[in-house]
Amino acid sequence: MKPASINFRLAALTGFLSLAALVGCSSAPTGTEMATQEAIVSAPADSAAAGESAGDRSSSIPTPNLQHSPQLIKNASLRIELANVEEAVQAISSILAENQGDLLSLSDQENQATQPRQVSLQIRVPQGNLDNTLEALRNLGDVAEQSISAEDVAAQLVDLQARVRNLRKSEEALLEIMERSGSIPDVLEVSRELSTIREAIERQDAQLKALQSRVAYSTISLSLVSTQPLAPTTSPVGETLGQTWQTATSSAKTVGVSLLQLTLWLLVFSPYVGIFVLGGWLGQRYRRRHQAVAEQTDVA
Repeated sequence: MKPASINFRLAALTGFLSLAALVGCSSAPTGTEMATQEAIVSAPADSAAAGESAGDRSSSIPTPNLQHSPQLIKNASLRIELANVEEAVQAISSILAENQGDLLSLSDQENQATQPRQVSLQIRVPQGNLDNTLEALRNLGDVAEQSISAEDVAAQLVDLQARVRNLRKSEEALLEIMERSGSIPDVLEVSRELSTIREAIERQDAQLKALQSRVAYSTISLSLVSTQPLAPTTSPVGETLGQTWQTATSSAKTVGVSLLQLTLWLLVFSPYVGIFVLGGWLGQRYRRRHQAVAEQTDVA
């Protein structure tokens, strides 16, 4: 192939990639815009050299379909009060098995003297089985709180699908140019562009699959609260006396250890203490002698 033809194809590819990048960064396209982009992408580069008119291109655009079925992400939250939490957890396992659900997490808080036992679960079920699962969970006890939320992500799904479709068309165009190109610099440049396009496809495809999974499965946050009476906060007399005895003996041990430590400190520093005591005694004796001499002088 001639270098001029290769340069022309690279220029056409650069313009096409710029158009695809603008489409990918914009919001969800309408039906007419999507159809126009597909028509421009599908037109080969040779048709531009042959002078294809804009009227002929617009005649091949299919009729746009602006209606999109809602794609809802549903989440629910339940707080149920019941007597036996252990039996409820076992019943939830059976409910999940019947409705093809999964247990995502379970947290069993330690029962304190002033708070009832509470078990928190997060489960996931197919969206079609959400209502049946919620009804079965409500039958476990008394519903204290409940909420259901839904979010329509149809526009986001259409946007991601359009981005992936345009990126795949760009990948096909790059592969075709790589097959026809014979120059090593041109092949390396196209290879770099192809690597960038494939990375973008992987990212957009991962986001698309994650969003589709959230639509297909609904999440339920469930809290099970025990209604059993709390243990009495006051202790029996015997237990109280026993705790008092333990506290007293522990305090006596602490005081005894402290006295022993003080004795050891005094023993270690006893030479220094003796020096200070002897110095004080000598000073006091000298003062008394000086006073006695002064009194005798005054008498004389």
